[in-house]
Amino acid sequence: MKNQENSVYGVLREKILSLELKPGQELNVNQLANEMNVSRSPIRDALLRLSLDKLVDVFPQKGTRVAFLDKDIIKKERFLRITLELGVLKVFMESLDENKRKICATKLQALLLEQHASLLDGNKKAFLQKDDELHHFFYSETKNEWLWKVLDSHTGNDHRIRILSYNADRIANSVEKEHIELVKAIENGDAELACKVDEEHMQVLSDLLEDMNKNYPEYFSS
Repeated sequence: MKNQENSVYGVLREKILSLELKPGQELNVNQLANEMNVSRSPIRDALLRLSLDKLVDVFPQKGTRVAFLDKDIIKKERFLRITLELGVLKVFMESLDENKRKICATKLQALLLEQHASLLDGNKKAFLQKDDELHHFFYSETKNEWLWKVLDSHTGNDHRIRILSYNADRIANSVEKEHIELVKAIENGDAELACKVDEEHMQVLSDLLEDMNKNYPEYFSS
């Protein structure tokens, strides 16, 4: 039963994060149970967990909906992301000798090529996946997988806004350019520049929140 609950939770979470289920969209327990061929119990349990993730709003005796995008929550999640990653990136840079730096730079450049291919293909989901893989690399190399899991489980709204932002091609192009600058700094062993570039890169999304609110007002809470 627990495995089924986790499976339902994972499927619904992914649909919300990818914006397949839109912010503000009503969620019907019976309909979801039929679509996923499960009973209503694991659906209700999954929706409760998603409400704790601030991805779903549950109104007792009234209904359930996908949570609207909340700018305050997104800013807090972005702060968490920036703070954790800058700490991990500093540890990563300190761990590099000349040979390891070359190896890591080569692996990161390979990720950049795959991300560029997804951009040319217009595959935004794959582009974001490669984005995540690049940032995850620092956590993996410093044996901080647990921190990455904590970050991933507490930044669902940040993920949604990233997906939304990539609907603008210029944003994806800017992200790619910033990644190239970051990898170049790592290749050169310049820890100060790498942290500066990464911080500015991650801060961009916060600066775009108001514009996205204007462009997609139906997705944001008032």
